[in-house]
Amino acid sequence: MSAAERGAGLVELLVAAVLAVVVLGMLTAAVAGGARLLTTAGRRGEAEDTAQLALEALLFDVRRAGYDPRGVGVEALAAAEAARLVIQADLDGDGAVDATSEETITWVCNLAARRLSRLVGRQSLPLADDARTCALGYLDAAGAPLAIPPGGLAAADRARVRSVTLTLALAPPGLARPATRSLRVALRTPP
Repeated sequence: MSAAERGAGLVELLVAAVLAVVVLGMLTAAVAGGARLLTTAGRRGEAEDTAQLALEALLFDVRRAGYDPRGVGVEALAAAEAARLVIQADLDGDGAVDATSEETITWVCNLAARRLSRLVGRQSLPLADDARTCALGYLDAAGAPLAIPPGGLAAADRARVRSVTLTLALAPPGLARPATRSLRVALRTPP
């Protein structure tokens, strides 16, 4: 074998090694991109599920608000603010609402902490973190929104509420746009 042939073999080996490194780099970049996409899709799915579960919990609570089997006049909404809602129901039928049990449920939108919480009696249950938007609203019988003063709705205005709305947008780190959900649920009507 001549020196020229050995030199050509060495050049071919170097070119093949460089091509292998380039292909390996491209493969690594493709796998890393797929992993980032999978992580983002997982975050999106978790945010969408969390928002949906929060709305379903509010739906459950509002639908039983004001349950009053003895007809003693249980006030469905004990407080109605833009960031706080207190729901009452006489679930055990004893004619009284127990503030330390599941007969009193408080919803709190705390945007400073970026959290939506549900307090059942004395137990606090954070429902959603990374809340960018969390707003409660109240509609009258005609479907018109009630203006919520800073201290919340007065008792007479709470009695006019026929529907409750929640708008929730969750934006965990890594998502370009938030997972947004909204719900309008009607209060039970007296028989």
